[in-house]
Amino acid sequence: MPGADAAAQAWARITVPYIAQRPVMRRSPDGGVTFPRSSSKGYRYEVAIQPWLPNRPTTVPTFDVHTGTGRLLVLDLDAGRVPAEAAADRAGHVGAVADRAVALIEECGGRALVDRSPSGGAHVYVLWSAPRPFHELRTLARALALRFAPLVDTSPMESGDGQIRGPGAPHKSTGGRLTGFMTLTCSVEEAEAVCSRPCGPRVWEALHVELAAELAELAGGRTVVASHPDAPQAPLDANGEPYRLRRGGRAAIRADLEETARTGVFDRARYVSSSEARQAILSSAAARGWRLEQVRARLTPGGEWAAIAGWWRDDALLTAEWTKAVAFAAPLSDASAKTPAVREVGDSVRGRNTRETEITPPDPQRVPGHRHSLMTCARRPQPSRSAEEGRVRDLYFVKPGGWGGTQVRSPAPWQAREYQRIRTWWQAVRIVERLLELEWGGKGLVYRALLRAFGAAAQMSGSTVVEFGTRQLAYMAGGIDHTTVARALQQLRQGPYALIDLVQEARGVRADVYQLVVPDAVAADAAWRSWRAGRIEALHPCFRVLGLPAAFAYEALAGGALTASELSTAALLPRSTAYDALRTLAEHGLAERTADGRWRRGDADLDAVAAATGADDLAAAQLDGHRRDRREWHAFLGIVHDPGRATGSRAHRPVAAPDGRRRPGRRRPGASVRRLAPPWLKPPPRTRPITEADLPRPKEVDVGLAELHQQYAAADALSQRPSLPPDVAAAIRDDLAVIAADEDRLHAERHAYEVELQALRQARDERTRPAAQARTTGRT
Repeated sequence: MPGADAAAQAWARITVPYIAQRPVMRRSPDGGVTFPRSSSKGYRYEVAIQPWLPNRPTTVPTFDVHTGTGRLLVLDLDAGRVPAEAAADRAGHVGAVADRAVALIEECGGRALVDRSPSGGAHVYVLWSAPRPFHELRTLARALALRFAPLVDTSPMESGDGQIRGPGAPHKSTGGRLTGFMTLTCSVEEAEAVCSRPCGPRVWEALHVELAAELAELAGGRTVVASHPDAPQAPLDANGEPYRLRRGGRAAIRADLEETARTGVFDRARYVSSSEARQAILSSAAARGWRLEQVRARLTPGGEWAAIAGWWRDDALLTAEWTKAVAFAAPLSDASAKTPAVREVGDSVRGRNTRETEITPPDPQRVPGHRHSLMTCARRPQPSRSAEEGRVRDLYFVKPGGWGGTQVRSPAPWQAREYQRIRTWWQAVRIVERLLELEWGGKGLVYRALLRAFGAAAQMSGSTVVEFGTRQLAYMAGGIDHTTVARALQQLRQGPYALIDLVQEARGVRADVYQLVVPDAVAADAAWRSWRAGRIEALHPCFRVLGLPAAFAYEALAGGALTASELSTAALLPRSTAYDALRTLAEHGLAERTADGRWRRGDADLDAVAAATGADDLAAAQLDGHRRDRREWHAFLGIVHDPGRATGSRAHRPVAAPDGRRRPGRRRPGASVRRLAPPWLKPPPRTRPITEADLPRPKEVDVGLAELHQQYAAADALSQRPSLPPDVAAAIRDDLAVIAADEDRLHAERHAYEVELQALRQARDERTRPAAQARTTGRT
């Protein structure tokens, strides 16, 4: 058959070593219609993979079902899904979409393979350098399906048991004859070169940035990365720069603005100066899904927009105006378009001052509560004093060596690097949890809950340095006792996989300060950015009653519907524990089963479940206990006066006011206050039995030791012992001399002390004798 030799080469050199995620293959019993694992009678169609070309339609697995991971992302472009308007050339339309998919991967820095089927369909393969969890690859495949809809069939990536015909595999058979093979669009040597250099974390991250709009749609409208309170009201790309999501990816800017960007010539009837023209170009690019790095690439020497590169004096101004353009390009339904963010100003591009960064910041006295933006605009009404009093924030910093020799004061932009480090640490947590699952054993649930509390604390503080007390961490970790948290912290900061580091111990009212740490052993794997929807959440109070396994099962269902087996792998729970957790979630409406047997999150509200189960009362009781401990500790430190703990102090007794009412007295400077330690701070009772070491030594033992000392103090006694080596005897003699000298010195010091004490007493008596005699004479 024509092409059989090339197909055999592709099967042996590409599919077997690279595409197959397990060393097995499935042979179709019906000519390529279905690919079951076995028949109803027990005949197995899944066998060990062989390097020679199969004689019937065969598939290979897209995931490792045992580990729940895979290194392959495949797009199945089905010719039967071609729209009606392109039905005249189905193969051509499929090929054009495949080229667009490959161009997208290459734009993100990656590499992809394409093979074509005799029916006109195609497969696009992307290999990764590290195994990725099943649900992450499935989510990415769904996002690509939205981008290239409706051609992509996500069936091969929808299950941990997914299958795909690899390059060289027989396609279908009709009447006992094969219809053809899956044919590579490049040579086998080129395909081997692509497979030998799989895509890394940078490609993974860039691809998620490119598909951010589709990923947000899959997440129900939520952004694919958690936002920080001080961040711009827009998603951030891999470089920490804001941009606007756009379904379908980047589009071309307006034609007249594109012409201006290429030539540097703008319509002066429409734009007063180049400032307005350049801001219009940035706003058009931002509204059409561009990112700042793509704009910079056009402005480089030799780039398509090199003619206008000189319109920005430096990259700082370009960054500032881009942030402003992103804020201006917000859709009307976006809340950030109605309520200006920290960096959003102006109602229109033409009404803004875009010529230069302000040298003088706005006067806080003239604009009370003004939250400085990148540029100011006189047309925007300033907030009133009553609404914004007390909210002045100085976001300026002085840029040394500024433009024209002046000290330019420009707004200090929000730095996304700290938050990105938190997300990298969160990815490292996921890796370490899997590595230490068996070592942690039964304590693993507590450790994992505590790590989520640390992640939530880092997000709340916007820093990788966390200063939360054990009681607050215990509250955020689902009601764990604070003493258990203290022991768990010691474990988590030890060993080669330590995820936290104690940088400063607690003192006074300040808690221990911890630094989030990415272990060196997993630093390379943690570079894969974690693109999970929403924030890093601490455990909800309702799981105090439902249990920690239910909490982690509920967390795993955030990525989409899973089978019980897949959830067990994703949540790191034993199979039986996963079933019990799903049953518990289903009883309270937090999980429901789909028609195809998978599980997904239910519609029940966590707060309502907490109120129904009484978990909110348990959380409130724990919080009250923590507050009571804090009050006692503060009273012990003398920071807050506790009347019930120092009633005997005269300095705090209430005194009468002139109007007859009682008022608390003021403590005199230097007056002592009786402060009792909190009950939980007292030392624990003795738990070990009393031994002889704890008892006083008997007198006869002291007498025996004294006699022995006198016996060995004489030099003659030492010389009469032939078994004692001369060097040992000399050492003992020197030690005894030192002891004798110390005793003489102590005796002399004690005598001098007594003499001095007697002299002080005589001086005191001489001073007090005349007064005593006077009192005696007066009485007589």
